[in-house]
Amino acid sequence: MYHIPPTPHGLELNCKGWQQEGIYRMLLNSLDEDVAENPQELVVYGGAGKAVRDYPALVNTLRALRSLDGDETLLIQSGKPVAVFQTQPLAPRVIISSSWLVPHWATWEVFWELEKEGLTSYGQATASSWAYIGAQGTLQATADTFSGAAEEFGGSLAGRLVLSSGLGGLGSAQPLAVEMNGGVAIIVEVDEVKIRRRLRTNYCQIAVNTLDEALAEAGEALKKKVPLSIALHGNAADVYPEMLARGIIPDVVTDQTAAHDLLEGYVPSGLSVGEAAKLRKEDPCLYIQLALESICRHVTAMLEMKRRGAIVFELGNNLREQALRGGIEDAFIIPSYSTLYLRSSFCKGRGSFRWIALSGEPADIYRIDNALLKEFAHDKQLKRWIEFAQQRIPFQGLPARACWLQYEQREPFARLLNEMVQKGSLKAPVAITRCQLDGGSVSSPLRETESMLDGSDAIADWPVLSALLHAATGATCVSLSHGGGVGIGYSVHAGMTVVVDGSVEIANRLEQVLMVDPAMSIIRFADAGYDVSKKLAATHGLGLGTS
Repeated sequence: MYHIPPTPHGLELNCKGWQQEGIYRMLLNSLDEDVAENPQELVVYGGAGKAVRDYPALVNTLRALRSLDGDETLLIQSGKPVAVFQTQPLAPRVIISSSWLVPHWATWEVFWELEKEGLTSYGQATASSWAYIGAQGTLQATADTFSGAAEEFGGSLAGRLVLSSGLGGLGSAQPLAVEMNGGVAIIVEVDEVKIRRRLRTNYCQIAVNTLDEALAEAGEALKKKVPLSIALHGNAADVYPEMLARGIIPDVVTDQTAAHDLLEGYVPSGLSVGEAAKLRKEDPCLYIQLALESICRHVTAMLEMKRRGAIVFELGNNLREQALRGGIEDAFIIPSYSTLYLRSSFCKGRGSFRWIALSGEPADIYRIDNALLKEFAHDKQLKRWIEFAQQRIPFQGLPARACWLQYEQREPFARLLNEMVQKGSLKAPVAITRCQLDGGSVSSPLRETESMLDGSDAIADWPVLSALLHAATGATCVSLSHGGGVGIGYSVHAGMTVVVDGSVEIANRLEQVLMVDPAMSIIRFADAGYDVSKKLAATHGLGLGTS
């Protein structure tokens, strides 16, 4: 058993300054037992997404952060600290590169071999950049997605049945997101441990063991048009076809199993979690074959539900690509949630944003909530989200808040945070960061950049430019990761974190970092030909006159 130190709270520093301390606490927070899916294996989420490569790497990273000076930069190579260089005070304190392979060799098969040799590790996106805060991090994007689906029914999912699967780190947001939109959710999950965890944290209301029980509970709620979330212990490859055989067509169908990683993520039909773990080690080739067969049954049922009138979409886990690999030629008839429901936000520079109270005090988050609502009192969508979050979302690890903000809102809000820290309105500094659901920091042809107007789906220059720009403008931590939520070979993501410590110096850096971060989204989509982005770029003087 590894000894993972608890995340520090309060004002006592373990490092030589708050810039280093903030990153130190975020690393430990990502491995907190209330945050990470499997902290003893150093896995944060997504089946195999690790914060660090191995336990010695964790020990050495923490040691390096404790001794890091304010003009030095720590380099992390795929979860392992490799060097500290003297740079300058305005440079990032930590620079992270995760899971990269030379393109010709960028396959899961090669990656697994290199990982076995201890040369790399899979970092997902917010796992390797130490920015993960639990299920809340993806809840608003998931809620916005189901809100988009609800528009097909007059703006609400009341009286509507949603079928999905996967209650892991990212999928756990689904039941609460459906509830937020008034619907009834049946979420299939093969791992009872994950189900119990979602019940304990109030992300899901009830759990059942059979489809009959799930349908009975759902039926009552549908009649009354009251929200309800049901975790069904089972395998999606069995449950979806069974519902179809019974002639039950949900109103909305999706999935968020860890299908991006066939070996470590998706559990084939007929295997318990324990049996799956054993087969992975004994015969990985057979395991992958069985996983593909299950995914094909899973997706075939989704396609038929779509033909019979259900709203069906992929929720960003590479399910369609795996089904295509398994022989389902029309898998991509299923659209992506990103192109359906989130692209308009990306075009406007609206995207994921989150802040973490490094004090460990929930009161700091509520003070920030109040300041945010006062600063942007006219934003009804923001008010609705914050009020819902306060009532329904439990904190995991360090208290944090995830919230999607507009381009025009981020820098003024960050400046307000810095003033609150400087005046002592908050007990300690705050870390600002975000996830991979962003328009300018990710290239993912099966998710955020799928079906771009100009065909630039796979152009990966944008996240690279984003990371370089964040380093140039003074982010505390800058990361560039390969793989993300869709797997090796399919996604590139740049991450940034700024520790807001109340200083004049950080105020200047915040102004730059929090302007360029959402601006990259506008520029990216303006360059691709989206009219709303081109108009915004012109209005704000961004870019060089995109066509």
